[in-house]
Amino acid sequence: MESKVGFMNKEGGQANGAENSKPFIDKMPQTSGSPKILISKLKYHGRLRQLFGIHIVNVLLSMCTLGIYSFWGKTRIRKYMTSHLTLQKDRLEYTGTGKELFIGSLKALLIYLPLITAMQIPFLNLLLFPLFFGMISLAVYLMLRYRLGRTRWHGIRFSLGGSIKKYLFLAIKRTFFNIISFGFKIPKSDIIKWSYIANHMQYGEEKFTYQGDHKKIFKTHIITVAICFILMVVVSPTMIIMNIENIENDPVISQVTVKNHSSKESHITTYQEGSEGNRKITEQKSDPKELLNAFIKFALPLYSLLLLSVAVRLWYHAALWREKFRGLKLGNIRFKMELTGFDLVKLYGGNILIMIFTLSLGKPWAIQRTLTTFTNKLKIGGGLNTLYVKQTEAIKQGSVGDAFAADLGFDLGF
Repeated sequence: MESKVGFMNKEGGQANGAENSKPFIDKMPQTSGSPKILISKLKYHGRLRQLFGIHIVNVLLSMCTLGIYSFWGKTRIRKYMTSHLTLQKDRLEYTGTGKELFIGSLKALLIYLPLITAMQIPFLNLLLFPLFFGMISLAVYLMLRYRLGRTRWHGIRFSLGGSIKKYLFLAIKRTFFNIISFGFKIPKSDIIKWSYIANHMQYGEEKFTYQGDHKKIFKTHIITVAICFILMVVVSPTMIIMNIENIENDPVISQVTVKNHSSKESHITTYQEGSEGNRKITEQKSDPKELLNAFIKFALPLYSLLLLSVAVRLWYHAALWREKFRGLKLGNIRFKMELTGFDLVKLYGGNILIMIFTLSLGKPWAIQRTLTTFTNKLKIGGGLNTLYVKQTEAIKQGSVGDAFAADLGFDLGF
């Protein structure tokens, strides 16, 4: 029996969720006689306490099974979080299994390990450099393909089609253009790759369409790259030179440096003659406080500059997210992402601090913060209840990309 989405109430209005609707704000001009576009938002209703309970059980069972249960544990987390996402009071559903993730992880190792090994070989790694970044893009594509295929709303599944070979070739080609253009083609490459993905996404039989403009994010790209260049190429060497001069002029740090060069064990052994001719040994060990002082004066500012450069680039990533959703459509449904660079700084900075100070036990908190940040910034414009969508045949999607993306550190977190 085929499932369908699309129903109206007796008055021809929305069946549910209308009470929470308000005018959809967009930059496009609207005539005075045109109807106002209604907006909907994804809402997350999960509780951190329940998520922590699932996480603790997952950790304990993973320890008892030498990590094997982690794939089933990850699936439990996804099912909980997806089932607590609602769109117009209707819950989403995740149908993936731990067995799929486990088998996909084994297959991903067959690709991941040989590639990483080959990247360690001199000269060969230069030739494989575009392939490596092409594989990263492919991993994200396959990850989305798997997770969309396992997600449903109103009983209708999402899906992502397209050709794996064509996308890999596209990703490698765009990486090559990024390299020879010294990064100037990055915005265009990002939009082209997303265009391929977005134009192959479906909700049931209804296809998504996308038409983006890389010129809208090019200015942000150039500004953030210029700031990073100044920080790492101009400010950083200047700070190194100044710190070296300070170290040479600082007698305390110089003494620590001399001691460290005088012995592999970071201490000096001196011999003194006593009154009876016996040797007495005195060890002068370097003070840890002095070493810490040297680290604070020399290394800490450089790490701070590196983190600042990473934070600056988040403004480009925020602009890219906004452009990804600005040109996305599903029938008469439109999307708008209001994410800013400062939002990403707070999100990722907070997640890093949570992972550090909780010794990774706060991972559920970090994942939930990621999910709620993106859902709160996403607006969906149009009458969702007027959609009339038929269910499609399930597309067999492997979970290799899901595991591969997680191995490379590009897991989206939900």
